[in-house]
Amino acid sequence: MAKFVKYLPVILLIIVVNATYAQDAQEIIKNVQAKYSSIKDAQATFSQSVRYSSGSNHSSSGTIYIQKEDKYRIESKNEVIVTDGVTSWSYSKKKKQVVIDNYKNDGNTFSPNKFLFNYPENFYSDLDGTESVSGIECYLLKLSPRHKGSVKSAKIWVDKEDNLIRKITINSSESNTTYILKKITLDAGLSSSKFSFSPPEGVEVIDLR
Repeated sequence: MAKFVKYLPVILLIIVVNATYAQDAQEIIKNVQAKYSSIKDAQATFSQSVRYSSGSNHSSSGTIYIQKEDKYRIESKNEVIVTDGVTSWSYSKKKKQVVIDNYKNDGNTFSPNKFLFNYPENFYSDLDGTESVSGIECYLLKLSPRHKGSVKSAKIWVDKEDNLIRKITINSSESNTTYILKKITLDAGLSSSKFSFSPPEGVEVIDLR
């Protein structure tokens, strides 16, 4: 789950496609950006699956909340990851431990905000056809980073009808991670308090700032 924060970041697109596609990558990205640039916040449920280079696997599900600028909260059964754009908190319920650090905003960090709002600045992209995600027809876009970093490649699936990102796959040297987004609500009216975190009593606090 912590991988969501580490590789969480960023995307884009460009290519001429054949006549079987209704739009090209540039048009799709333009529509996605227009959709998300018009909102203040959003929330969605998600499922996550991770396949590590060691051969082990991990899966989880939960809810993600995002707000401009650089604010997000990810809640799952065992973890809570929060940032207000300045400070980040990673709370492991199993370990009863909270790690606090400065929020790192660089081109190779994977964050939901970057994928939704700023990805054209960090990735090249190609349209790679269409696929169905949870019964919804989507454009499949292959992404490659403009600069070397932890993210080696990525894919996103964009809802043909609503121009919403429904699925993300991030490939790094350490793992291959897939997120599927469901029950997406735009302009959910989220409070700023959602993007701060107070460690529960009795947990270990590790402050790396």
